[in-house]
Amino acid sequence: MSIPIKGLALACAALVSFGAQAHTAAGEGDSGHAHLGDVCSPDVTHDHSAHDHAEHDQHDHAAHAHDAANAHANHAVRSFPDPASVPAPEGVTVSQCWIRALPNRLPAAGYFKLHNAGSADAVLVGAQARGFGRVMLHTHETRGELSVMTHVDTVRVPAGGGFEFAPGGHHVMLEQADFDLKPGTRHPVVLWFEGDRALQVGCDVRPPGAR
Repeated sequence: MSIPIKGLALACAALVSFGAQAHTAAGEGDSGHAHLGDVCSPDVTHDHSAHDHAEHDQHDHAAHAHDAANAHANHAVRSFPDPASVPAPEGVTVSQCWIRALPNRLPAAGYFKLHNAGSADAVLVGAQARGFGRVMLHTHETRGELSVMTHVDTVRVPAGGGFEFAPGGHHVMLEQADFDLKPGTRHPVVLWFEGDRALQVGCDVRPPGAR
């Protein structure tokens, strides 16, 4: 049974305030549970039994406060050098970067397209964004009738090919914001590749319902 859109919207609104507190207390996302950002987006349908699982940027009630503490226990925030001091990956470009912002400094999601015109595969290993305490690579997996979020360590972009980060699939999770993202502005994101190579890209900030 699917959650009605109206009911889903009301649930999202009710969870916003609690999700912010739970997320701050945990300090981390939940790789075993989905997040509210995608559950509140128009392109994801959820089974009614999944009401304990929020998608992408926001989290469920007290259950999440407990689970989030263990979500990234084995995924420490990776450190990187100054991006201005390293070269870009050969042949790799980024296009159509945007961030779906949520209220109350809830976790946001970054989406974009990677293009590799180089002669070798490029491997994305992480990301950074000014003003966010934790930035990680995530994707969605279907487990039974549920869509859940999981952490990924790397994303390979084949030589002569590309890879898309899109709603309902891979995304950059932007957590622990120390400011309010404002739709209509742009925010910089740094994408890190194997070999200490980096790409800096400006991303359009869009409202919660964007897709």
